[in-house]
Amino acid sequence: MPPPNAVIVADGRVALAAPAREEFVERWPLFNDPLLSMALGAPGAPPDPGARAMPPVLRGQREALYEAHVARDVLIFEIRLTEDGRCVGEAYLSGVAWPRASADAALLILSPDDRRRGLGTEAARLLCAYAFDGLGLNRLTARFPSDNVAAVAAMRRAAPGSGAREVGIERHGEWAFGRHVDAVCWELLREEFPPHPATEELRQPPTSVTAQV
Repeated sequence: MPPPNAVIVADGRVALAAPAREEFVERWPLFNDPLLSMALGAPGAPPDPGARAMPPVLRGQREALYEAHVARDVLIFEIRLTEDGRCVGEAYLSGVAWPRASADAALLILSPDDRRRGLGTEAARLLCAYAFDGLGLNRLTARFPSDNVAAVAAMRRAAPGSGAREVGIERHGEWAFGRHVDAVCWELLREEFPPHPATEELRQPPTSVTAQV
């Protein structure tokens, strides 16, 4: 299990935890994998923390991204296994805007060995639940290259049970694998997201939510 002081919310096999600075920064070489860095849509370094990173990725970019997290320009979560605390991925909320109460969500599983196990789906539901119940957000959006077949398929499998809707295509909206590609856009509203037991204690009526991140 991750250190208790680091866990933000947990359910089943995964937990969302606060990132540990050194461990987070030291993962920077992984993001020189074009699939991980571009197709999975990891946020890049400031001045636009929500932008997609492209190889080559430098240690300084990860340091800047962590500092953006400290400044709350982007919220970063480590995805850790509840069984042994191992970090298997990262999740992000960027572009948090008030009073619209909206944000952009992104999530990635770091190792190919951990993909196709449903960990990303569990983590995505937990991220949405925390965004709605813990942060009081009302709307989440996700966008990723249409070439990312695995992400598209995963979203379409999860959509019926989560309330997510595919809302359109941004033509040549992403740069991936050395070319412009279409971006698939999804949205999710708080009122359409099934209540998650892991965040039940954090849940408030939408009309009473006034807090800002």
